[in-house]
Amino acid sequence: MIDFNNLSVDNSSVIPLYKQVSQILTEQIKNGNLLSGEKIPSELELMKAFHVSRITIRGAISEMVDDGLLQRHQGKGTFVSNQQEKYELNDILGLTAACKRTGKTITSKVLSIGKGYLTKKESKFLGVPDSEPIIEITRLRYIGDVPTLIETIHFPNEYSFLYNEDLTQSLFSILQVHNLTVHNSSRTLSIAYANGAEAKLLNIHSNTPLLLFKDYQNNQYNKPFFVSKQLYNTQNMVFYL
Repeated sequence: MIDFNNLSVDNSSVIPLYKQVSQILTEQIKNGNLLSGEKIPSELELMKAFHVSRITIRGAISEMVDDGLLQRHQGKGTFVSNQQEKYELNDILGLTAACKRTGKTITSKVLSIGKGYLTKKESKFLGVPDSEPIIEITRLRYIGDVPTLIETIHFPNEYSFLYNEDLTQSLFSILQVHNLTVHNSSRTLSIAYANGAEAKLLNIHSNTPLLLFKDYQNNQYNKPFFVSKQLYNTQNMVFYL
């Protein structure tokens, strides 16, 4: 059981509040105060305990869901995860090349490029502290004229040339111009459910099941390169799989 008397965030810290909450709750799981399969306190209870907004709590929970520490169950709440089975797939060529092989056209709309933060698992892979902001690119990708996936990619700050590139184009092609290629990758697959913003972008209903791919990519020197998350509209994925 969580000790609510020891929950606090530092409003003067450069670390975002949602990440501080995520770090504290992660420690609660590691210390056994939250057990596998146990339902965590409600958003309102956590808001009162941490003295933060609902947006902050939701950001913290989303990060922990991304890391596989928590699971959302529709209509029931959020629970501490059991160890999930993982399925590894490779994505060496990139989606653009895969679409070309099937005669499909793909276009991209850049939703944002700026600074973002990694989850603990992602930061461990890239060797970057999760409190350090790095390059974050978010794109909406269309296959044909159908909005099919939302892609979020994180690069270490050493790849700042990306700020000056046309990211509506194939990312793998852009990297090749800079003599950078993906050498190998690790991919996990799970199911997620579209929130309001994601549903609007993909032109689907909220809570529609989506395929969630997470990629951990190494470059040709076998060094950690970037991490990415892709949310696919499952209604348009038969040709891809």
